[in-house]
Amino acid sequence: MSGIAAPDYDFASLSPYDFEVFVRDLLSAQDHLIYSTYRVGADGGIDLKAATEKGWVVAQCKHTPSADKGSVLRAARIEAGKAAGMGLAPVRYVFVTSAELTPGTERETQEALAGVADTVEVYGRGWLNAVLALHPEVERRHFKLWVSWTQAVRAMMQDGVFLRGESRIQRIERNYLRFVHHETCEVAELALEEYGCVLLSGAPGAGKTTIAEYLLLLWWHRGFRVVVDPRTVDQWWAWLEDDTPTVFFFDDAWGQTHHQDHGSRHHDTDMSEFIESVVERQSSGTASKVLIMTSRVQVLQDTVRLSDASRRAVERLAHCHVPVERLPYDVRCRMLFNHVHLAVTNPQTRQDLSIGSWWQRVASHQNYSPRLIEIVVRRNGAKSAQELINNLEEALENPHEIWGASFRALPPVDQQLLLALSLMDSQLVLWQEVVRRLGSFPSSEFHVDAAVERLNGSWITKASHAGSQGLTLADPSQRDFLIRYLSISPGAMTAIIRNSVKFDDLIPVCRRGEAIELEFNLRLFSSGEDLFRSVLDTCARELLVRLRELWDLYACDAADLASGSFRELTSLVEALTLSVRFHGDRHAAPGAALPADWFGAALSRVARLVDGLGMTSIEPLAELVTELAAAIESASPWPAGHSLLYPISQIRAVISHAWASHEPRIAHHQSTGYEADLVEALVQYANSLAGLGLGPTVDTYSPDKVDAYLARHLDDYDPDDIAEQIDSIEDVVGWNFTDTRERLSPLLDAEEEQTLSSPRRAPAVLPRPTPVVASPADTTASVAALFRSLGTSSTPGRT
Repeated sequence: MSGIAAPDYDFASLSPYDFEVFVRDLLSAQDHLIYSTYRVGADGGIDLKAATEKGWVVAQCKHTPSADKGSVLRAARIEAGKAAGMGLAPVRYVFVTSAELTPGTERETQEALAGVADTVEVYGRGWLNAVLALHPEVERRHFKLWVSWTQAVRAMMQDGVFLRGESRIQRIERNYLRFVHHETCEVAELALEEYGCVLLSGAPGAGKTTIAEYLLLLWWHRGFRVVVDPRTVDQWWAWLEDDTPTVFFFDDAWGQTHHQDHGSRHHDTDMSEFIESVVERQSSGTASKVLIMTSRVQVLQDTVRLSDASRRAVERLAHCHVPVERLPYDVRCRMLFNHVHLAVTNPQTRQDLSIGSWWQRVASHQNYSPRLIEIVVRRNGAKSAQELINNLEEALENPHEIWGASFRALPPVDQQLLLALSLMDSQLVLWQEVVRRLGSFPSSEFHVDAAVERLNGSWITKASHAGSQGLTLADPSQRDFLIRYLSISPGAMTAIIRNSVKFDDLIPVCRRGEAIELEFNLRLFSSGEDLFRSVLDTCARELLVRLRELWDLYACDAADLASGSFRELTSLVEALTLSVRFHGDRHAAPGAALPADWFGAALSRVARLVDGLGMTSIEPLAELVTELAAAIESASPWPAGHSLLYPISQIRAVISHAWASHEPRIAHHQSTGYEADLVEALVQYANSLAGLGLGPTVDTYSPDKVDAYLARHLDDYDPDDIAEQIDSIEDVVGWNFTDTRERLSPLLDAEEEQTLSSPRRAPAVLPRPTPVVASPADTTASVAALFRSLGTSSTPGRT
């Protein structure tokens, strides 16, 4: 099942403000008029009004889902008494309530309002549902209606594919009532409509994920299958190629708090190729696959700077990149109201919160973020109004410490589990992987399970993936706190180092505090990264010794290398490069020298593995050297005279050694068939081979025969790809490919003519949200009325 049939709504899921906005949109659609919100609260008898040729139409909204006949009539008489204070004489007056009305109640209510206007209309719940069925676009926009249906979010989960299914569903169910629609939501929706992609970026806690989940719900309601945070690349393509309309959602697409949080070093390339495919489908008119992504601003900047693949992907998304900036003042206020309105049930506490201007201080604070408000209100329990206000203000003044007291009260094994989890993949970590890193603690299943149960629901969430139990931190702000805690705790960092049992365990540790001289461009370190670097210097000797020990234990030997598959060897070379790099990173710390005897033995091990590979084709060899080059590309040029320049150059020599030891053997083995084999490799790997300065070194092939073969088989390849690579292909072989260039020219001309003849869709211009610097007086008055209503309104039945 995709999408849901609209139930008979009781509208209880809407806040008073939500109900008013809903009625405004519904009346506007039904009457073909533009109704505007006039005031909230003490409004002089006007909630909505619209101008017509005959005069003003005024509407009054009463959100009282459980009201009986007496309550409705009392409300109507009160509104009738306000008529003189409206300041205008409406020609039509519309009284709308969310209560159920009988024909008799409707007639008596209309009589109570007689004289307010020439025409008086009274509408209740039945009318609202009947008219809503005529305007599905209004229903779709007000997703709190249909998502409040008991089975709605669960049905979406059954229809789709969720990496962290239960935790994601719980989040949506918990937050949808607190959602406030604002201009950035409209900009993001327009981007997804027009381009099939939207990239939401912003500061931690800015509300990126909330907007993304709003879009997710809208597209599911349209009948799209939902795929959230898929882990396996092969699955991405399977879902992309089938016939089911699908919305893909990648939350924290390039890492939750830091670039390369994701375990796979191929993640950036895989993501770039997938984005490219979705964009191409949309541009060709195939709009059945759409993509939603979020990213922290800092992570996105690092990703673009450090990864060419990600830079190209983000460039392709330039038109649908929507920054989530500081929310307008009135939106911040309404979000705060929604959280308080739904969480606080004690009548006295609600009454106390309805007094004063405390909400102005909270909403205008420079550290305000939707996530911070959510966490504080949800954890507070609201024992008293003043306690809630104090907790909010304390959290805003020191947001890093929001998790401090809770963390420090945990048992040591719980703390160690969380610290280990904070440095692992940002999406989901298998239970066994977490257990592996708790080496200094008893690690029986019972012991770890007990810790998990204590933390579940507050610090972590559990999920199943491929039949195995996985763990993830419940909130990214917890990860921020834990990384900061590690940055000022040498003892905790030392425990992380000692408990690492695989080389890959220490890669996130080292990368978070790496030196700026390892990169082409100077890095503007945040204070947190400076602290992290400092604590690594404190325990540098133990870190570097452990890196070498874990590399020696790296499980890779000749027997493990399957024919034509070099991932293990590539990973080993990358680990060796990183070990050298991290020794250089800590070059100013005590004990940072790289032992020459260890490095010599390590390089010999790699060379023996390369020599032991059995290859009979040039294409896997080209793949191998390309993979090896990618494995060590992170070792950027060191400053002149650096002591580790020589080891890095020796690791790079492994590539030349691999090519020189295998290419002549392959050429002699294939003899006359070598040209065809070489062409296949050149089409795919020419750019990397040319960049590495590698090419055939024997005289068993003819460059003109390679040229002729490629010219005859151009139809097997994309002409644009060949055109982009032709210079590199000639560099590798050392020959001008005259035949290929002559054959390529008409193919490119024909393709250009076809492209020019196809009409192109004009790109949409996305409006950019304008930050609100000061709050207009009428907005402040409206929000003030909302908070005053806490003292008189009851909480919704569902929270």
